[in-house]
Amino acid sequence: MGKKDPADKTPFYLDEAGIFGLSLATALNKRDYKVTVFDQNRYDESGYAPSFDSKVQAASVDHNKIFRASYGKKIHYQRLALEGRRGWESINDSLGDDDDGPLFVNSGMLRVQPDDHLGALERETLASMERDGVRHTQFVKSIPEDVERARHLGWSSKLLDVAIPDKSPSGKTFEAVLDSLAGFIRCSDACNYLLKRASADGVTFHLGPEEGCFQSLVEEDGDGSGDGRKAIGLRTKDGIFHRADVVVIAGSFANQPPPFSSPPPPPPPPPQPRSPRRGLTRKPFTSAGSFSTQLLPELAYHLESSAGSLATFKIDRSDEALWQKYSPEQFPVITWKSAPRRQDGTDTGSVYVLPRTPDGLVKIGYRGIKVPPLSPPSDAFLFTNFQPAPDGASFAQHGMWSVPLSPAESRRIHGDSVHAIRQFVSIFLPDFAKQEFHSTKMCWYTDSLDNSFLIDYVPRYSDKSVFVCTGGSGHGAKFLPVLGEHAADILEHGNESSSYMRPHWRWRDDIPRGNGLDEGPEGPRNIGNVTDPSANP
Repeated sequence: MGKKDPADKTPFYLDEAGIFGLSLATALNKRDYKVTVFDQNRYDESGYAPSFDSKVQAASVDHNKIFRASYGKKIHYQRLALEGRRGWESINDSLGDDDDGPLFVNSGMLRVQPDDHLGALERETLASMERDGVRHTQFVKSIPEDVERARHLGWSSKLLDVAIPDKSPSGKTFEAVLDSLAGFIRCSDACNYLLKRASADGVTFHLGPEEGCFQSLVEEDGDGSGDGRKAIGLRTKDGIFHRADVVVIAGSFANQPPPFSSPPPPPPPPPQPRSPRRGLTRKPFTSAGSFSTQLLPELAYHLESSAGSLATFKIDRSDEALWQKYSPEQFPVITWKSAPRRQDGTDTGSVYVLPRTPDGLVKIGYRGIKVPPLSPPSDAFLFTNFQPAPDGASFAQHGMWSVPLSPAESRRIHGDSVHAIRQFVSIFLPDFAKQEFHSTKMCWYTDSLDNSFLIDYVPRYSDKSVFVCTGGSGHGAKFLPVLGEHAADILEHGNESSSYMRPHWRWRDDIPRGNGLDEGPEGPRNIGNVTDPSANP
């Protein structure tokens, strides 16, 4: 697409300056559209720092997120992650001496198995890695050739040997695979970097609780090209109407997590930009988050708010031994499938830990199963919070849908999750076994009906006037450098998009609700049904 005169650029309005919004805004700006971003949070003041405002509920406001390309049989996500990794490497290369180090940290990730054998998902992942020619980056602990290759390449110190507690007398250890492609993203710093870069490149930002806060969609009668009315823009909380030809509902980890609480006092190549369809004069606006279904009730069939559990420990800088031991240079990301995949093929959740932050925080997370257990009961669940759904909701279960708890209510994690995290700590992080948590929170996600994103026009609205880019399902941050390119190509070209993710991200009300979304308010994940709501001691 040839360079346009700035006066001729099509305006795009986006109200979400998180992972999805920043990535899409950057991609649209590269395609010569005039882009304006709205967000109710003052990221220009906070720099996305998690400690800036305890009321901010945004997944992008987080110290770190795991980067991985391990997706079992879902080779399309593996390829998207590898594409994203190249993007992160390019960003790292562009950083100057004044920056605080790389935004993608290649610490490696140790995928620990439930027992002393490779699980089914791990075997699928290794087969997919082999298919894409990157199997040599994976080191299986029980394969001598892999161990030797890890030693030769300088990775052997992170190929940890951990005894299985109930089998330790026999000397058995957990099987594990060290992934040298993986690591973590410095998420808040990455978003702050991209916001500044996008602003310098011409993207306009309106940030704050009045001028940046979405109040309502504005609609009028459609022209008959869709199933209903046409969105003609949005109104912000300050009362100003912003006209737009297309409204985009977007979100990074579309369920936005509350900030950590402190303990009581003392308490393949990306799609290339192509010329837009003749006559495309759209002005998209984007809004997102764990509240996506509340902004656009039509999303209720596809999406559900659910929460995982997070806890941190704090290492004092004066403790030189622990400071070095848990540094990214010496300690990998660790994930552990605490139980084998069930007979029906369902994963039972995992616990993970990341290397310490520059402030000394060691973050542990637990995402439980997304469907109710068979037998025996699971140690924990991925929580939901069912509340009465509004009359406009296109889909509800017994008149209810799941929405995030308030920031204050989300600062405690529940008893079963505490048990799962404590069990993990006792096995993999014994240095912290007797320490109290430094902080805890429930981290809210927007789960989709099949764990894939939802990036498409909403058929109910006339003239393709509403587009969605949401449903992060807890795994969107790693794709920040490339997600927007794929989303922008889909926005411009629809079914003719060159993105290989198009069939996976389409509007899909023609498939059954899975991924736990079929459970409803009577299920054991609903936090209102939890019998032991006690938080960590």
